[in-house]
Amino acid sequence: MDGNVHPPKAGQITGWLGLDVGGTFTDLVYIDQQGMLTRRKVPSTPSKPGQSTLDGVDLLIKVLGLTPDTLAQIQHVHSSTIATNTLIERDGATVGFITTSGFRDMLELQRLWVPNAQRYDSERPLPLVERKNVREVVGRLNADGEEIEPLDIAAVEKAAQELVEAGVDGIVICFLHSFRNDAHEAAAAAAIRARWQSVSVSTSSEVWPQAREFERATLATIDTYVQPKIAAYVRQLTEGLVARGVTSEAFVARSNGGGEKAKNVKNRPVVAVLSGPAAGVSGAARVAADAGWEAADLITVDIGGTSADIGVIRGGAPVLSSEEHIADFPILVPTVAVSSIGAGGGSLIWLDQAGSLAVGPKSLGASPGPACYGRQSDRPAMTDAFLLSGWLGTEQLLAGMLPLDIERSRQAMATVAGPLGWSIEEVADAAVSIGVAMMAAETMRVLARRGVDSPTFRLVAFGGAGPLIGALLADEVHIKEVLIPPTPGALSAFGAATANAEGDLVQPVYTLLSRLTETVLPDAAKSLDARSKAWLDDVGLGARLIGQEYDWAADMHYDGQGYDVTVKLKREWLENSDTKAIADAFHAAHKLTFGHVSTRDIWLKELRVHVTGIVPKPGNIRLAPTEVPEKLKPRQIRLNGEILTATVHFRDNLSEAVDGPAIIEQLDTTTLVPPGWRATTAPGDNLILTRI
Repeated sequence: MDGNVHPPKAGQITGWLGLDVGGTFTDLVYIDQQGMLTRRKVPSTPSKPGQSTLDGVDLLIKVLGLTPDTLAQIQHVHSSTIATNTLIERDGATVGFITTSGFRDMLELQRLWVPNAQRYDSERPLPLVERKNVREVVGRLNADGEEIEPLDIAAVEKAAQELVEAGVDGIVICFLHSFRNDAHEAAAAAAIRARWQSVSVSTSSEVWPQAREFERATLATIDTYVQPKIAAYVRQLTEGLVARGVTSEAFVARSNGGGEKAKNVKNRPVVAVLSGPAAGVSGAARVAADAGWEAADLITVDIGGTSADIGVIRGGAPVLSSEEHIADFPILVPTVAVSSIGAGGGSLIWLDQAGSLAVGPKSLGASPGPACYGRQSDRPAMTDAFLLSGWLGTEQLLAGMLPLDIERSRQAMATVAGPLGWSIEEVADAAVSIGVAMMAAETMRVLARRGVDSPTFRLVAFGGAGPLIGALLADEVHIKEVLIPPTPGALSAFGAATANAEGDLVQPVYTLLSRLTETVLPDAAKSLDARSKAWLDDVGLGARLIGQEYDWAADMHYDGQGYDVTVKLKREWLENSDTKAIADAFHAAHKLTFGHVSTRDIWLKELRVHVTGIVPKPGNIRLAPTEVPEKLKPRQIRLNGEILTATVHFRDNLSEAVDGPAIIEQLDTTTLVPPGWRATTAPGDNLILTRI
């Protein structure tokens, strides 16, 4: 060694950067070539979502002294909740909708489902497109995709003219049976794009060619509805990073847990509507494997400032679903199966109309945040309850940057305690109990949907508040082991930093197995192959791929059945048109799901392929050392109405097992070890809580 610092070689990854923009904090994880992991938090900027990301990058550059040579070749993946929040808050684009004559009310009628069938005033969610912005045009395909009535192009242009004059930002086209034949949608889109270049145009067959007109139309509408905000975020993000010297390709975490080029997400944002939660579940699978829980069945609970997100990992891999809902809307594209409830650290503690104590779903977010943040808030949140219960200490800075003001928590909690005639501490106890009960109910519902029993699963608890609640939640749902990752508060950012490039493609078939000709399946597989390779070629250079994998599947059901079963397939079955092997796989999957099989004929609806581009990953990951506080003294905590004395430990220098009641503090979170639980260290800098 000559002692000189040599610049990295061209194309060499100099570091891995993951970022997660949450409702309260933006988390950053940076891993250098030696595997040293540095994590930081900065306050989110909801009015300018990209700004907090740039603020965080500035902080990392300053703290780590990153040079231009290093910055230029960083591999970076970003995740956020911008699209989800846009749907929840309904502040997206103004959308126009053009559909087949006779189907104007498709988005209004939905599936005739109402949220609460027992209530006379129960109503379906309002669609994202106002009825006044919906137009019908003549032109019809039959169920096989054959034209039975020509498309009236003049009517399409007239409808588009009216919508443009009405001030829409984008136009969605969804015609009947376009998943079988996209000719009419493509012709309509071409006619509109030729005359109105400034208006975005999206067709349902481009977004996701799958049966069910309402769901396909809704997905295309969501894509157009969130596109302006996502495009602005990606533009600010990429321009700001380039200005700072980060010139490598920017990637965004998709809803399937993998990465996608940011420029592609800007044009098709619907693939990333669950970006943040999906990255967290992927990160949980990675750290669980590091801890020795390979191929494990896990429940993941990500408790942040705004919500608690609950996911499922089967056999070591996140469960993907094409039947998820986000803000009342169905999402057909495969996403990491995550269910969210409004119970996070910033969730408001309040009294409902009956004068009863309630928690969430409204959150105080980053500004003003819980009262203990000291930002002029006079309303209590769950973080105030944690502080008043003694789980958080005033001597430590929250996330290493924010002092906690317990007096403000007392004043805010008194506004709720007074009308109830309770003490401040009793309100804090009750609020925690309500929050845990809400999470337990949702966890059991998620497990029931997957047809499994909770005692057979283990729990991964992360997010800023997850380690505080993890063991209490596990007690409620009868789980005996809880894993606390090394970076719980930044696990979504870690999942993004270490994500592969992953894409999903679908090919309509819609034929009974008994009627398949010998060429249908081989031709469909060839089409998916070509599209998959084109996608990999597109992302490959920026992601520096070192390998690729393909997972084949089909959506199938018995003739006359209303619900599908996703069946894993082998590529050679499709090449050889081996319908017997496909049928046997379907019967086995159906029996596993529903407990029985049938002699009815089988429909093969769509072929799917999940394609993975494997990216280089850091090895020997370990946490960068942080400043160890002075000897931590035991402190009084409240738990279930009891006052206990808890030992207090700092996680970075924890070496021996710790029995509860105990508090384990670290830079980005605090872990509560209740009585009857034991905390031990595990490989990969993980912490495992076990019921004793």
